Amino acid sequence: MNKFWVITRQVYKRRVKTKSFLFSLLFPIIIAAFIVGLPKIIDYFDSGDMTKIAILSDNEAFIAPFEKDKDYFQVKTNIQTEESAKKALSAGKLDGYLKITDTEGQISAVYTTEETAGQEVLSRITTDLTAAKVAIKAEDYKITEAQLQDITSPVPVKNHVESTDQLTNKQKEVMNAAILVLTLLIFIFVMSYANIVASEIATEKGTRIMEVILSSVTATTHLLAKLTAIILMLLTQIGFYAVVSIGVMLAMKNTDLVKGILDQLSAFPPYYLILNLLFILFGLLLYIILSAMVGSMVPNVETVAQFIYPLTMLSILGYWGSIAASNVPDNILVIIGSYVPMFSPMMMLARMDLLSVSNAGIFISLGILILATALAFLLTLKLYKGNVLLYSNDGLFKTFKKSFSYAKKYN
Repeated sequence: MNKFWVITRQVYKRRVKTKSFLFSLLFPIIIAAFIVGLPKIIDYFDSGDMTKIAILSDNEAFIAPFEKDKDYFQVKTNIQTEESAKKALSAGKLDGYLKITDTEGQISAVYTTEETAGQEVLSRITTDLTAAKVAIKAEDYKITEAQLQDITSPVPVKNHVESTDQLTNKQKEVMNAAILVLTLLIFIFVMSYANIVASEIATEKGTRIMEVILSSVTATTHLLAKLTAIILMLLTQIGFYAVVSIGVMLAMKNTDLVKGILDQLSAFPPYYLILNLLFILFGLLLYIILSAMVGSMVPNVETVAQFIYPLTMLSILGYWGSIAASNVPDNILVIIGSYVPMFSPMMMLARMDLLSVSNAGIFISLGILILATALAFLLTLKLYKGNVLLYSNDGLFKTFKKSFSYAKKYN
C-alpha cells in the first residue's frame, strides 16, 4: 500500500505542476469570462455607432417613430429630398435613406444604401414603420390611444402540465443549456485525459523504466496508482472550477446575471442533475480505463496518437450523436446509440433533455455504462501485466490480439 501511494503522489505532483495543466485550468475560465463580458464589450463599441438615416416622406407621422428610437437611429431631419440624400450617402454622412410612399392607403418603403443592409437594420425599420402605420390607421378609424393599446396588448398564455413526469418550458430551457455544456465538457475531458493516461504509461514503457518499476511493485498496484493519480487530477480540475464558480456567484450575488442563473437552477429537477453527473463520471472513467489499456500496448510515446485514434473517433461520434439526438431523439440510430456505453454519456443526456426516454430506459442505459466500465477495468487489469512487456509496431488491433496471448502467459 505504501508503494501505491508513493507512485500516486509522484505522478499527481508531476502532472499538476506542468504548464499544460495550468493552461487547462485557466483557459476555460478565460473563455467563460470572455463570453459573460462579450455583451458589454459589444455594447461599448456599438454605443456610439447609431445608424444615420434620412426619412423621405410628406407625412410627419412616419418620421416620429424613428426619432423616438434614439438608441438605434440618428435621423437627419435637414435632409428632405432624394437628391440631397444621395449626395449625403455618397459623402458618407448617411448610412442610408428611407423613401416612404402612401398611395391610397397602401404604404410601401425603399431603404437605399451603398452596401447591403443587415437584417437587424431592416427588422428595426419594419418595426418602426409598422408602429407609424398603426398610429395613422388608428387616427383614420377614430380609435383612441387607450382602445389601441387594449387591441394590441398581447394575450398571456401559461403552460399547465398535468403529468408529473413532464418538464415546463422553463425547465426545458435549462436542460438544453445543461446538455450543451455537459456534452462539450465530457468531450473535452475525454480528449484531454485519454491522451494524458496513455502518454503517462507509454513514456515509462518506451524508456524501459517500466521493467525496472515492475521488479519492485506489482503490475496491478502500478496501474491502480496511475489511474488514481489521473482521477485525482480530474477531481482537482473539477473542484477548482466549482470553487471559482461559487466564489464568483457569492461576489456577484446581487447582479441580474447570477440571479437569473439561480432562478434557472431552481427549476432544474434534482434527480436529472444527479443522473447527469453519474453519466459524466462513469463515462470519463470508461474512457480513462480504456486509454490506460491502450497506453500499455503502445511501444513508445511517439505512437500514442496512432493507438489512441479509435477512442478519439468514438468520443467525436458520441458528441455529434448528442447533437443529432437533440434534433431527432426518436431516430432508431439515436435510440440504439444512447444505450452504447461509449456514446450514452452524451447521447442519453440529449434524450433525457427532450423526455423522449422513460426512467426505466435511463437507468438501463446507466446500468449498461456502469457494467461496461467494470468489465473494461477487469480486462485492463488482466492485460496490463503482459502489455507493459509487449513491444509491437503492428498497430492497435494486431497488438491487441498479441496482448491476449501475453495475458495467458503472465496470469
